[in-house]
Order: sequence, then structure tokens, then C-alpha cells
Amino acid sequence: MLVQPAPLPEEVDSGYLGRIMRINGYLTPKETRAAMEVHFGEEGRKRRDLNVHELLCRMAAMSSEQFAQNHTTLPLRRGITSYLPELRHGSMERSTVMRTTTMQSMLSVAFFCEECVKADIRFHGVSYWRRDHQTPGQLWCPKHCSALHFTTTTEAFSCSPAQFLGQCEAVPRGWVQAAQGNPYVQRYLELAAALYERELPLSVPLIVPVLRATAKSQGFQAHAGAVKAALVSDRIQSVYPREWLGTVFRELAERTPGSFMHQIDGALYLRTSSSSVAAYLLVLGVLFDSPDEAINQLDAANSGRLQVATLREKRRHQLPSQDALLQHYVNAAGVHSEVAKVLGRPIFVVKRVLTGLGLPNLPRNGSSEVSGRHAGLVSFYVSKRSVSESAAASGMSERRFESLIRGCGPNMAKALVMMDPHGKLRPRPAKSTLAGRVPMTEASMEIDASA
Repeated sequence: MLVQPAPLPEEVDSGYLGRIMRINGYLTPKETRAAMEVHFGEEGRKRRDLNVHELLCRMAAMSSEQFAQNHTTLPLRRGITSYLPELRHGSMERSTVMRTTTMQSMLSVAFFCEECVKADIRFHGVSYWRRDHQTPGQLWCPKHCSALHFTTTTEAFSCSPAQFLGQCEAVPRGWVQAAQGNPYVQRYLELAAALYERELPLSVPLIVPVLRATAKSQGFQAHAGAVKAALVSDRIQSVYPREWLGTVFRELAERTPGSFMHQIDGALYLRTSSSSVAAYLLVLGVLFDSPDEAINQLDAANSGRLQVATLREKRRHQLPSQDALLQHYVNAAGVHSEVAKVLGRPIFVVKRVLTGLGLPNLPRNGSSEVSGRHAGLVSFYVSKRSVSESAAASGMSERRFESLIRGCGPNMAKALVMMDPHGKLRPRPAKSTLAGRVPMTEASMEIDASA
């Protein structure tokens, strides 16, 4: 008969197996597995029919779902997935999932807190491996705020953490301090903690429309192909500490800025998992201002309560009224990018709305064509001259000028008058080639005045 110790709070499954092994006097996890099979009358069964996870559940007197939720990294590793997202963490409905996903570590090293080890020995009489210390990116103990120590010893979880006291390196203090003071790292870790609490994964096909819409509203490229907009991978590189990022996603920390990265940038549009959960957490950390906002929106999308159209409509309503937008356009002299800066909204959002209001972009680039454009529009909309005359005043060809005015609407005339209320910049009638040769009569003056 085996001694069946109860799992300790947040004790990770591999560490629990090691503690069972040591308490019962076995030397290897393989021997311990065989002993558990005999203990429960299951000797001779193949691993694909009875895995270690099921045996540990029996030792802990817990259901598979309970044990997975509280003592494995499964809720984080499968927290965002496109493979059977309807399957509860720890569910035995699909044995292949349990066989291939349980009893896995997310890291190649084992982390522990020396202060926790000492406190555990005083309180429990034994030290143990905590699950939250094994979360990628968790470089310090959340309880003691001190840098974690780590070991690369093979099957370290079979040993007690106390065996490594005074023998292991700690995470460099500079790395820890940079990460602790970084709000994006805090969001990442809080998002990871939120996934641990979920009983079901978030479905990639259901949440990716929210990721895409949110990213596009902030000006990020949310499609494959040539890079034509800001990349979320660049943003991640710029806001997360480099050393910390290297412990979570080394390839991202080392990539060349400006290059499209499928595992990260693809998370915004791919309906199958583009990469690890860590990639999604990094992306969420820059797309949302708080972990609660991110989880709430993703959960609403996952359950069908939030549709992308609703999200788009909500963000569209965050812009000012039409009259306010018109005033911003006037203040910016028709420059869309200036309006975007004032409103703090992505340029493509502002451009789309202003263009829809018939207020085209009048960029400033120092060329004579820009000032000519304005002169031509004033000639056409304010002075009511013909297209050909206005095109001549603008210095553009009639074809290009016609293309310009097709993008204008009734608001354009109002905007032009507001830009120049005293008419100082309005074009004057062009002098005839005969001016100065033919004396101006009163009749001709009347005709000219009525023009």
C-alpha cells in the first residue's frame, strides 16, 4: 500500500509525483508509476489507456478536472487554442488530449523561491514546487517579491526544492527590477493568472475577430503580406524589457525590427493557433489597457455575447460629433494626420470618417500643388467658378482636379469658409490678356461685379 499525501496549495503535478516518490521510498518516477498501478489494481495497462495524470488524480482523491485546474499548467498551456476549445481542462472525453498535454512543463528549468522553501519547511514540514513559479515570465516570487532561483537539473521536480538551497543561481536583479516596474509585464502576468482560473479554453476562431478589430483600430497591420502598417511585434519589442522578453519568447526578442513575424503578427488574423499562449498574452498586453478589459471582451466573444460589428460600432461612436469633427478639420487646415493627433485616434480611422463626411485630406508637404489645391477648391466651392477655371487656379490638370472634388461633399464649402472667414485667401478673377488695352466701362464693371 502506498502513502497518499494530499497535494499542497498550488503544487505542480510533476512536483507532486516527486513527493509521492520520496515519501514511499522509490528512486525514479517510472518505479513510482508502476507502484501506483499496482496500488490501484491497474498493473499491466498501457500508458495510452492509463496515464500518470489519472494515477495522480486517484492519489489526490480528486477528479481529473479538479486536479488539472489546480495542479497542472494545462489551463495556461491550453488557455487559448483552436484545437478542441470546447473541451474542459482535464476532461477525459478525449483521451488523446490528456495523454499528449498533461504532465508537461512550459520551461526547460525549474524555478523556486528560497523564502518560500524556508517558510514551507516551517509550516508544512516539507518544501514543494509551486505552479505559479513555473509560469514563463514570472521571474520573481509574487509573495516575497524576491528573485526566483532556478536549476537545470534533469528531473528536478523529483527532488525537494530544499535540496537546491544555496546551490542555484538567482535571476539577475536587473532583469527582475526592469520587469517589476513595467506595466506591460504586469498585464501579461495578470492575464496568465486569469487563464489559470478558467475551466475552458478561449477559442481562437471566436476571439480572433476581436483581436483583429482592436488591432486595426490602433493602426496595426492585421493581415498577411507586405508590411504596410505598424506591426504589433514591433510594439511588443519596444515596450517589454528585452531580457525579460527573451525568457518568454526568445525569437521575438532577437528579431529584426520591421520584419513580419508569423507567430506574433499572425495572432491578429489566423483562425488556427499561430503560436504558443505566451504569444497571445504578449499581444493582449499591448492591445488592451487592462487585463480585465481583455479577458471580459475575449470571454464575451468566446460565448457569443460580443460580435465584431458591435465592437466596431462602439469604437466608431467614440469619435466626436460631425460638427466637432468639422471644426477639428478646419483647425488642422484639412490635414487628416493633424486631426488624428488631436483626437488621439488611428489615422486610418480618422481618414475613413472624414472622407465619409466629404472632407478629403489636404496634406502639407511644402509643394505649390498643396496651396494650389486649396485655391482651386475655394474657386470651385466658394467663388462658384467652373471646373476648368478652378483647375487652372489649382495648377492641376482638369482630370486630377475632378478626382479631388469627387471626394468632397457639402461640408467642404462650409469648411473652406470657416478656414478663411475674411476671404483673404480666396482667388481673385484672373486678368484678361486684353487688360490694360481696353478701357473699363461702367457696363463692363457691372458685368464683372456680377460674375
